Amino acid sequence: EESYDDYGQYDQSYDSTMMDPNIAGDNNKAHTESSVFAEYTQRVEDERGFTRFVCAVCGNEFSQKITLYKHLENIHFPDSFTYYCKFCGKSFGKKNLMYIHISKFHKKC
Repeated sequence: EESYDDYGQYDQSYDSTMMDPNIAGDNNKAHTESSVFAEYTQRVEDERGFTRFVCAVCGNEFSQKITLYKHLENIHFPDSFTYYCKFCGKSFGKKNLMYIHISKFHKKC
């Protein structure tokens, strides 16, 4: 599955997988963050007609889907995913840590 950065642009700098059958489904099946987080995302329209994204776990509302995904990863599913740097293969438990690594060690790539 393709990956997108915080601005909705296609991002090839990482690959994420999650191996937790209790959250994502079938045993021994890798899942991307988007496929898992979609199950916990509710899209609603507020009284002014603006789209809001609601966390199905706790009910918090967000104006952007990416903010809800960050919330799900950091609050409800910490360290459930492994992100891999496309340049050196180093693994990270949080996407943000991987981005920091890339900007710090792979600026010229």
